[in-house]
Amino acid sequence: MSSHKKDHKEHEPKIEDQTAPETVEEQLGDVVADDLEALYLEIQQLTSERDEAKEQVLRTLADLQNYQRDFQNYRKRNQQEILALRQTATEQFVTELLPVLDNFERTIAHIDAGATVESLLGGIKAVERQLRSALETQNVKRIQSVGEPFDPELHEALGTEVSTEHPEDTVTLEIEPGYKMGEKVIRPARVKVAKNA
Repeated sequence: MSSHKKDHKEHEPKIEDQTAPETVEEQLGDVVADDLEALYLEIQQLTSERDEAKEQVLRTLADLQNYQRDFQNYRKRNQQEILALRQTATEQFVTELLPVLDNFERTIAHIDAGATVESLLGGIKAVERQLRSALETQNVKRIQSVGEPFDPELHEALGTEVSTEHPEDTVTLEIEPGYKMGEKVIRPARVKVAKNA
């Protein structure tokens, strides 16, 4: 009995452990699946990079808005400070001029009271000196003209006159004085200029 079983086992076909080769469709499916997985991973990475870039842009825009707001606040403060400085400078200048005005009023009161011409003239000259002194505190100075070479930056020629006393293009007559504040001409002197015959 045992030999019969042994013979039977010998005649059974041997089953080999082989997997069947993949078909072309299965191989293509694997390639497509691999490609899709790679594309999916790349899309995830690009989406992540896009989101990071978007966040960076939003942060940058927020920073720009903050800088813009800060700059506008700075500009407003600066304008307010400039206005305050101008106001202070104007107040100081007016304070310098008020005594001049007081002396003009005194001079007018002396005229009404019948003061002599000599005393009035002395008072007017004192007021003029006081006014020039007030202007000098603001760095306002009269432009020298007569006898100086004509300079279109400092002088405005209103005419010419023949002169043997002065070289050509020399200021011979000041019709209206000019003034500078520091180095800036705030009013040119109106003059006549020498021309040789």
